[in-house]
Amino acid sequence: MFYEKFGIEKNSVTGITGSGGKTSMMFLLAEELSKKGRVLVTTSTKIYEPFKKQYEYLFLLNSNEKIKGDGKNITVLGSEIRDEKLISPKEDDILKIKSEFDYILYEGDGAREKLLKFWNDNEPCIFSFTDNIIGIANIKSINLKISKKNIHRYNMYMNKNNKIFAKEYVDKKGLKNYLIHGKFFRNFLGKKILFLNGVENLEEIKIALNFSNDLKNFMFGSVKNKKIYVPPKISAIVMASGKSERFGKNKLLEKINEVSMLEITLKKLVSIPFKKIFVIYKDVEIYNICKKYNVVPLENRNYFLGQSESIKRGVKEIEDENIMFFTGDMPFLKESTIIKLISEFDDSIVIPTINNKRFSPVIFPKRYKEELMKLSGDTGGKEIIKNEKNLKFVEFYDEKEFIDIDTQEEMEKFKGDI
Repeated sequence: MFYEKFGIEKNSVTGITGSGGKTSMMFLLAEELSKKGRVLVTTSTKIYEPFKKQYEYLFLLNSNEKIKGDGKNITVLGSEIRDEKLISPKEDDILKIKSEFDYILYEGDGAREKLLKFWNDNEPCIFSFTDNIIGIANIKSINLKISKKNIHRYNMYMNKNNKIFAKEYVDKKGLKNYLIHGKFFRNFLGKKILFLNGVENLEEIKIALNFSNDLKNFMFGSVKNKKIYVPPKISAIVMASGKSERFGKNKLLEKINEVSMLEITLKKLVSIPFKKIFVIYKDVEIYNICKKYNVVPLENRNYFLGQSESIKRGVKEIEDENIMFFTGDMPFLKESTIIKLISEFDDSIVIPTINNKRFSPVIFPKRYKEELMKLSGDTGGKEIIKNEKNLKFVEFYDEKEFIDIDTQEEMEKFKGDI
C-alpha cells in the first residue's frame, strides 16, 4: 500500500506537488485510505474535474451543489467547476469541515499535464495545516528536450538562468539535479517525501536506485502499476577466500576473455549503488583486484575453518545496512538479476529460485547480523534459512545464470559462453 510506505496517519493532511502523476497519486491514495475511513480530496490550485467513479460525493461551494458519484467514502471539494477544472476552495472552507474526515489529500501544484515543471515564487500552494508533502517527478522525463513544450513554466527556468540541466535534453544527471534542487516543498517544515513515478522496468529501477544515495526520504515506483519501492540500504559481501580444492588453484583468478572470474563479478557490482562492497580474500592477487575496483578487501585468516568464517569476516563490518551475499565464481549472473532481487527486498530473506530449487545470491535483513556471526563450519547461511519462515522467493528461469564453476572441466565447458 502506498499510504503505508508514505506513513500517512489518521487525521493527517497530505499535499501532493510536482508533476508527472500528482492527480493519479492523489486518487490512488484516496482509494486506499477510503477502506480505513472518510477521505476528503481537494486542491489548492485547480485540477481536472474528477470522474464519478473516483468519489462518493462532489461538493461545489459556490453553488452549494452536491453531486453523487459511484465511489465510497471519498468526498471531493471545490469552489466551482470552470472550463472542466475543479477550482480550489478557501483554506477556511476546509477548516470548517476538517474534523469530519479521517484523511485529507490535496493537489498543490499545476503542471498542465507536463512531466516537468518549475515554480514561481508562490508555488507550490501549500495549506498552512498540512502535515505531509509528497513531491512527484517522473522518470519518463529522461531524454525529453528542454523546451516550452515539455516544461511547465519554462520561462521561469530560463529567466533564473538555472543550471539544473547541463544539456539540451534531460539526461540521468539532469533528472537527479531536478530531484535535488526542485522546489517541490517550498519552505514546508513538515514531513517531506520525494517520489519518482513511472519506474516500470529493471533499467528504470537501476536508475532510481542510483539516485537514492543522494536523496533523502526518496521512494520510487509506478502509480499506474500500483508498485512502490523504498530503496533499501544494502552492502554486498563477496566470498572470495575459498580453497578451490576441486579446481586445483584459485579459480577466481582464472581469466575468461582476458578478465579474471572475480573481476567479471565486480564489474557488475560496482555499477549498482551498494552502500559498500566487501570482498573476503586470502590471496594477495585478490587484494590487488579489490584495489583496482575500489572495493573493500577484508582478509580472512581463518579460511580453512569453512564458509562461515568468510561470512563472519564480512558481517563484522556491517553497520545498519542489509547484506547481500555473493560468491565470486558465478560469471553468468546478470546485473539485471541482481537489480531484480534488490527491488523485491521487503525485510524478508530474499532467495532466487528456479522450479523450487534455491540459489545464490541471497539478501539477509540487517536484523540477522547476530545470527550470522554465530555460524560455524562450512554450512553458511543455510542454517538460518532452514529454520526461518520469513522468506521471499523470487522466481527466475535460466539456471545457467546461477551456475558456480568448481572445476577446470566446467571452466572449459562454459568459457565460450561468457
